[in-house]
Amino acid sequence: MKKNAPAANGAQPVPVCHKGDIVPRIALPGLNDVAIDLTDQRIAGDSLILWVGTKQPTADDMAQTAKFAGQMKQTTIRLFLVVAGHKGSLDEDFKRQIPDCITVIFDPENRLMPVFDIKDQGFIVIRPDGRLGGVFSAPEEAMNGFQMAVAYCQAHFDMVGSGVIQRQAPVLVVDNVLEPELCDQLLKYWRKGDKQANGVSKGNQSNQAGDTAMKVRNDVVLLDEKLFNEVKNRIVKRVVPEIAKAFQFQTASMEALRIGNYHSKEKGFFGRHRDNKTTFTAHRRFAVSLNLNPLTYKGGQVNFPEYGQALYAPPQGGALVFSCSLLHEAMPVTEGERFGIFTFLTDAAGARQEQEMMAKHRGTVQPLAMKK
Repeated sequence: MKKNAPAANGAQPVPVCHKGDIVPRIALPGLNDVAIDLTDQRIAGDSLILWVGTKQPTADDMAQTAKFAGQMKQTTIRLFLVVAGHKGSLDEDFKRQIPDCITVIFDPENRLMPVFDIKDQGFIVIRPDGRLGGVFSAPEEAMNGFQMAVAYCQAHFDMVGSGVIQRQAPVLVVDNVLEPELCDQLLKYWRKGDKQANGVSKGNQSNQAGDTAMKVRNDVVLLDEKLFNEVKNRIVKRVVPEIAKAFQFQTASMEALRIGNYHSKEKGFFGRHRDNKTTFTAHRRFAVSLNLNPLTYKGGQVNFPEYGQALYAPPQGGALVFSCSLLHEAMPVTEGERFGIFTFLTDAAGARQEQEMMAKHRGTVQPLAMKK
């Protein structure tokens, strides 16, 4: 994955925003030099498409764009034409060609294109949650890129129904945390790794005692530093800000990462439990469970019985995040196998609590904390 875009004149490289990342705040002048902040609460919550490029759109481009006005309104899409290199005014003939569905903003210093690694032209999609949905482009036909961007927004809009929710568990489901390629690397690591079966924290005995009546899962601790950092960086960039926004919680440290496998041959499951009820787990605040394979298996979903019978199953690369105080269970896998990677987050107070616990039980428990 490309980390940074080159900067001119020997300046520091510009960090590139990748699909799934939180998009940096964008506040740029519009027509008549009126500032437009895309994080403004009157704009946030809609899908945003930013039309960015080195060339001015043609009259035909504008006409084709206007044909999508109804579809954009129905799918709550806002389209912004980003004019690079200057601000404040446009040629009057060009202004007359701009349909009502387009808002013009100016990027006087041309900062956006390097951030999104755009060389010529692209359509930046910012999802309603403020994360990057992708950059869509078609070298031979600009409007094909626009149509792909609209289709992405529409698919994302239709993914979640508009029905009334009367009861649910207080959890987060965050998609696009890990890319499929990274998921595949983690699966390969699990297959080659030393398996630890059915580990459960129990009272004051040990931090990992086997108990097949409670849990049937084969884990491999992720010890590869490069892979660990790849996963950690995505959790820090894509999950931690969502937890801060939803729960006003400040993450200080993260436990070791465990790759786990629930297999239908063993009816893999994890019975009802809370993740912070023992001497060795009391410091935990939030659990993060990321699915590593597509949902082609049956069973394996997570249930929070205190809040009804709804089953939670994020897509491949997606995360389920919840308070460690919530009672939950992983249902038995009845067909195929489910792979996940699991960790726990804590705050500064929890990190101190963990350090005190480890000092007290020195030699009987392995350190699990990994600094953010």
